[in-house]
Amino acid sequence: MSEQAAPVTAPAVVRSSRATYGRPSRMRRIARGVGVQVLSVTVFLLLWQWVGGQMNPILLATPTAVMAAFVDLVATNQLQSAFVMAMADLTLGFALAALVGVAVGVAMGRSRTIEQVLNPYINFMQATPLVALVPLIVVWFGIGYEARVAVVFVLGVWSIIINTSTGVKATPKLLMEVAETYHLSTLQQLRTISLPFAVPYIFSGLRIGLGKALIGMVIAEMEVSVVGLGGLLNDYGMEFKTAYLLAGIVTASMVGVITAVGLDIIMARFFPWVHATSSRHQA
Repeated sequence: MSEQAAPVTAPAVVRSSRATYGRPSRMRRIARGVGVQVLSVTVFLLLWQWVGGQMNPILLATPTAVMAAFVDLVATNQLQSAFVMAMADLTLGFALAALVGVAVGVAMGRSRTIEQVLNPYINFMQATPLVALVPLIVVWFGIGYEARVAVVFVLGVWSIIINTSTGVKATPKLLMEVAETYHLSTLQQLRTISLPFAVPYIFSGLRIGLGKALIGMVIAEMEVSVVGLGGLLNDYGMEFKTAYLLAGIVTASMVGVITAVGLDIIMARFFPWVHATSSRHQA
């Protein structure tokens, strides 16, 4: 009976090296992603420059004209003052929306009675075109800073409530049964189980709420006080200065980007497990 030769396999170190070198490193994947984004933006700007050059500048200003307008707005200090005012309106309004939204969402997620009491109002506000409430807010708060903050709050809070409530209710029952077995108090269950499990839902709600709050900020500054970035957009839109109008729109978007980056920093600093999980899914 002849013996069969055992199959020759590469050592584990060699196999591991092949797997490592055959797969792009994290830095290479990041660099490739950044390269694709830079290429995409470059192509978009070139196409915009070409199309804008063929059109009436009132209808569409070119990127170079927008950049020149941006420089002029900075040189005359219009953009800086408008940006600071926009950040003040958005920061306070969104912070209040986050605090109230998370608190109410947690209460609804933990208590069926509270959920049943508040659900009709939450659903009503979600279905209501909230911009229509701006005149009422002006009646209540006037046309100053308080009114602008109230508009930001009203537009941003509801998504935060809904997502937080969904996250708390999604906590596995098995975990809650274990908590009851160890006789954890309601506060301990909330702090150690429900809230950590709901963190991804909460941050999803904060991101959605941030987008709506940014819209509320612009609407409030255009319709309530005619100041800040909204006032800048309103003035240059009325004057048909498209390049200046687009420069203001880009700056308003930058306000949202800065706030979104702030949310990411908070999540990475205080909830690293959620940040790490999100990074792995996006890799």
